[in-house]
Amino acid sequence: MSLVEVRKFATVVEEVFHEGGPPPARPLKQGACLAVIRNPYAGRYEPDLLPLMKELEPLGLEMARRLIAALGVGPKAIEAYGKGAIVGAAGELEHGALWHAPGGYGMREVLGGTKAIVPSSKKVGGARRAPRRAARPYQCRLRAQPFRRHGTRPARCAQGGRDRLLS
Repeated sequence: MSLVEVRKFATVVEEVFHEGGPPPARPLKQGACLAVIRNPYAGRYEPDLLPLMKELEPLGLEMARRLIAALGVGPKAIEAYGKGAIVGAAGELEHGALWHAPGGYGMREVLGGTKAIVPSSKKVGGARRAPRRAARPYQCRLRAQPFRRHGTRPARCAQGGRDRLLS
């Protein structure tokens, strides 16, 4: 029996036509693919987490493929990417860390073997925890520069807590 039991998928795509500064020549497309899975280790201690990490690899590939298809672009058109995990209140932060390698593996595979690290974040949260919270530090890093207006202060990023230009 597989340790990975997918309960649901959600894919969201948005087109941003203008958020400030000069309008872009073409709209910015952003997307997210989310999967809700059962945590087989919830509520108990498990000394060996590696079997679940290995079984998450096909899910990483499936989610990356779904997102590329939903965006309607080729893998070479992707400019920025990241991943995140939220673990329910009965789980541990380390359960979310299991997603780091399989999620990155899936994205790099679908994007054509890119070598860049895939930024990630993880949280433990109860019911109704917003998925966007998991990626907030990286969302800041990926989106701040294109919308920076001339003459304003550098963007403030949640990481490090100090003002700096973000690339």
